[in-house]
Amino acid sequence: MKETFRRFEKKYLLTEQQYQMLLEKLKDYVEPDMFYESKIRSIYYDNERFEMIRRSIEKPEYKEKLRIRSYDEAADDDMVFVEFKKKLDGIVYKRRTKARCADVIDDIYTADFVDEQIGNEIKYALNYYGKVKPAVYIGCTRTSYVGKQDKRLRITFDRDIAYRMKDLSLRSDKNDKAVTEMTVMELKIPEAMPLWLTQILDELKVYPHSFSKVGTAFLSEVRRINL
Repeated sequence: MKETFRRFEKKYLLTEQQYQMLLEKLKDYVEPDMFYESKIRSIYYDNERFEMIRRSIEKPEYKEKLRIRSYDEAADDDMVFVEFKKKLDGIVYKRRTKARCADVIDDIYTADFVDEQIGNEIKYALNYYGKVKPAVYIGCTRTSYVGKQDKRLRITFDRDIAYRMKDLSLRSDKNDKAVTEMTVMELKIPEAMPLWLTQILDELKVYPHSFSKVGTAFLSEVRRINL
């Protein structure tokens, strides 16, 4: 399985009131996606210095991330997505394939990827960081919508966002901690934002907000340890 994406992505942090009002105003323009609701489970990889995560926190023009992801809880033998993302000047480029869950958690360098070429590209890109390993688990509930007129427009809402940095698996755990109480909205658009959407966001005073789930989780853990 080979997948390549190129698109603009914008994030927003919503209060509960903004979230409910926005859903009401969007109903004439969007509809539930084919996979409307999912329980997203992700593990982000990094080296011992947490270079990728630290860079994400600094909000640079260019950054990279490596993660594995499932859209429900994944057992050892389940196939999961392996995603390597680059973001440059607001444009996201993503390479994605699949591998066995236990294999990539144990050692991503020796895992067998469904698409060997993408697997090799990922391993090559990681040479810059040295040895990487599973670093942070992030879980959330996601609802997804697509534009009625333009299916390339995708809007997602992530809620109940939680993290942990020990005993990593693609399953939730009683020790998971909250990342934020707010709803994270993400717009995924191939080109310019539709005028109707710009008007709705302006009306509700909803503005773009740089936000990294894994970066926020990492800083929360650092603060917790240092208390």
